[in-house]
Amino acid sequence: MKSKPPPTTSNSAQSRELLDYFGKYGLAMKRWIRSNLPTDGRVTAPRAGLLLGLAAKGQAVGMGELGELLGLSPRSMTVLVDGLSKEGLLRRIPHERDRRVTLVEITPAGKKMADGELGPSQDAAASVFEDLSSEERTELLRLMSKLMDSIKARGIDVGHETTTPSS
Repeated sequence: MKSKPPPTTSNSAQSRELLDYFGKYGLAMKRWIRSNLPTDGRVTAPRAGLLLGLAAKGQAVGMGELGELLGLSPRSMTVLVDGLSKEGLLRRIPHERDRRVTLVEITPAGKKMADGELGPSQDAAASVFEDLSSEERTELLRLMSKLMDSIKARGIDVGHETTTPSS
């Protein structure tokens, strides 16, 4: 883990207001995403995130890497993978060269759930951004990418590589 640079302080009331809004927005978005998941009780937000992430990757991924991407501890990842494995939605496979690494891959049943049930739920959750114009979405992506780069520059792992937003 990188050593963190000393925190910088902000005397800007506007910056503190933005921080407050981001916190509120994060909670509201989590609730919005949960409200768009299938209602049969089988899928929690972490389960959906894991299945959708693996389906999008299209290949096996290390449990440690997945845990970092999802912001979950190794213990939480183990519990999550155990449950999804028992349901036949994903499987563990050994790494070809490193016996310490366990890879996780989505099964055909998991892919079917990701595409058939969770994909539409993800689309419904993303629909909130349709309230913004195309130009506003492009600007929001640019600003969010800039903020992620700023956090990364302060030595914090942002969970994924930031990229230049698509237009």
